[in-house]
This record gives sequence, C-alpha cells and structure tokens, in this order.
Amino acid sequence: MERLYYEDVEVGDEWTSGGRTITETDIVNFAGLSGDFNPLHMDEEFGRKTIFGKRIAHGLLGLAVMSGLGSFYPPMRTVAFLGIKEWSFKAPIFIGDTIYVKTKVLEKRLTSKGDRGIIVWEKKVINQKGEVVQEGKTTTMVEVRSKPA
Repeated sequence: MERLYYEDVEVGDEWTSGGRTITETDIVNFAGLSGDFNPLHMDEEFGRKTIFGKRIAHGLLGLAVMSGLGSFYPPMRTVAFLGIKEWSFKAPIFIGDTIYVKTKVLEKRLTSKGDRGIIVWEKKVINQKGEVVQEGKTTTMVEVRSKPA
C-alpha cells in the first residue's frame, strides 16, 4: 500500500475506514493486556443490571481499535503520534458491534525546520447503526516528500 506524504492531503479531506467487529475475544484479551477486569466488561450478570443491560467493551479498547483502523485511512507516512485532544466516549460499544473510523484533516503545518509536517485529525468512531460512539482529535507528525535544502 502506497503511503501518503504531508503534501498529499489537504484540510477538509475525509476518509472512512473498513469495519471491525468487536468480539468477546477482543474484550478478554484487552482485559488481560490492560489489567482492567471491571465487571462491566467481564460479568454478564453484572452487565444485565446496568443502564446498558449487558456488558460493554472497554472505552480504551474502542480507542485502540480506532488507532489501528485509522492508520490505514488514510495510509500516511507517520513518524510519530503526538497526542489526543478533546476525546469523548459518547455511547457504549457492545460485543458484536462493528465500528468504523471517519477521519478528517482539520489542520496542517510544517515544523519549524520544514522537514516534517504536523497534522491535526478529527476522528469519529461510528457503529453499524451510524451512531458516533467516540470522537475527538489526534495529532501526528508525518514525512514530507521534499525536505528543504
């Protein structure tokens, strides 16, 4: 897959990723990796008694999947992930939900040396019903095609 340079994207450009269905295995593996065994994620009987009526995925699992899906939509020549701003967890992600990431270029600028670019992205995690379940802004550093002399 051809990776894009800073010059290849413009403010306002948008992409939508392919989908990823969240599974029981994802939740168990994320709990093991993160150490977060909250019964809201792990205990079906507990989940039934919550406002959601069943277990939900970890919010940070959704964020992690967003990062993975978003790395290909668009496929940038990323040097570094610099940060997350204003991230909101708007609705739960349930086992069996398929999520997509909608990405939009909000801002871009060259670094002071002009040898790399900084891009601020709007990210929206959307479920199969078209509901935004998470959203916020991320910032990355990307390669430029032609470095200054």
